[in-house]
Order: sequence, then C-alpha cells, then structure tokens
Amino acid sequence: MTQDPPTKPDTKGIEQTNTSMREQLSSRRTFLAGAAAVGAAGMTGLGMGTAGADEHGSDGDDNDSGSGDNSMNDIDILNYALTLEHLEATFYQEGLDEFSADDFMNADLGCDVCDEVREQIPDQVKVVGEHEAVHVDQLTKVITDLGGTPVEAAEYNFGYETPAEFLGVAMALENTGVAAYAGAAPSIQNSDLLSAALSIHSVEARHAAVFNGVNMESPYPDAFDEAKSMDEVLEIAGQFIVSE
Repeated sequence: MTQDPPTKPDTKGIEQTNTSMREQLSSRRTFLAGAAAVGAAGMTGLGMGTAGADEHGSDGDDNDSGSGDNSMNDIDILNYALTLEHLEATFYQEGLDEFSADDFMNADLGCDVCDEVREQIPDQVKVVGEHEAVHVDQLTKVITDLGGTPVEAAEYNFGYETPAEFLGVAMALENTGVAAYAGAAPSIQNSDLLSAALSIHSVEARHAAVFNGVNMESPYPDAFDEAKSMDEVLEIAGQFIVSE
C-alpha cells in the first residue's frame, strides 16, 4: 500500500530551525523572576559549606581567575546544570503523561520519516526522560555531598499542543543543553566534577542527535558544537519557566 505523504503541520515546534527557535524563546524575560524562586540563588552564592577550593573550585575570595562571573564556583555551576536538568526532566514527564506511545509514533511530523524511525520514537522519549531524571538525582546528591543546597524544580509552561510540537521543543531543549554544558564545563575547577559534567554533556549530545533526526535536521550539523554562556542559556530557558 502507498500513502500520500503527510502534509507539513503549521506548528512552530517543527518548522523552526534551532536558530529561529532560540530567537523566539529569548523574547521572554520571565526567567529572571522565576529563577529567583527556582535557582538563581544557586548561581549567585548559595550555601556552599565551608570546604575550600580543593572541593568546590573557587573559594569565592582570591581564587577568581577566568572570565565571566567571578563569584561562580563549582557548586554554582552544578546548580546551573541542575536547573536545566529539572526543566528537561519535567518536560519529558509531562509529555509522557499527556501523549501515548501511539500519539508519538503517529505524530504528524510533516516530513518523510520512515515507519522504522517512527516506531522508535516512544521508547526514545521514555529513555531520554529517564536519563534526565537520573541527571537530576545525581546532581542533587553531589551538590548536597559538597555542602551546597540543590535548587528545586519550578513551574513550567512548554507551549506545545501536539506530539509533533513536543518533539520540536525536545530538539530545542537538547541542543540548548549541549551548548550549556560546553559553555560551563571549562569553568569547573574540580577534575572529578569536570569528568562527570563531560559524561553528561556527551549524553545530551546523543539526545540532541536523535531529536534532530526525528525533526529532519542533521544529527551532526557542525564539526564543532557551539558553546553558550550562562546568560545566553538562561535567556532561552526563560521561555519555559513560569514566575511564582
């Protein structure tokens, strides 16, 4: 049997490239207010404990070399990562609660996605969501073990209405996560924490490749991944965080 190719849906989540998606997301400024309740404290000097630079990187006094926010130490960076992981974990949990496996498999992607690829989408969404939940648990544990206070999840509004739009947002979130880890990792002082962050970064890149492919974007668009600053990432993430 032959089927007519599906018509391309008029949805922002699928039609936009990562660049145009970032432009749309950065239009809202609500993150700063939301982050005050969610995670900004973790980025500006939350309870660090009393351990010195050997455990936490910068000790906040005279060890502030490098570019960017000189008040940042390893716990601040971990809380920054945890803020993003909370967002992603909640995103997938909400999507799995809202859409069935058949919904994902039959999503009107508006492109020539073969049946074999479609059949894999429900499991891919489930597994990626599980990965993000594990990242939340591990980052929370490490921050606590280092004497810090882990940031908590916020209220979110991801803006999708259909499974196709959900998959488009997933692509944007995962690519943003890759850029965030690439931008933050060089500032981590503790080598063990750096290794752990890089292991998450590579997994986020695999997630991004999967959702790029589902959305008919290249899984490997460039020879080098773009690194984004914390301010750039938080501006993008702000689209999804609702102020309390």
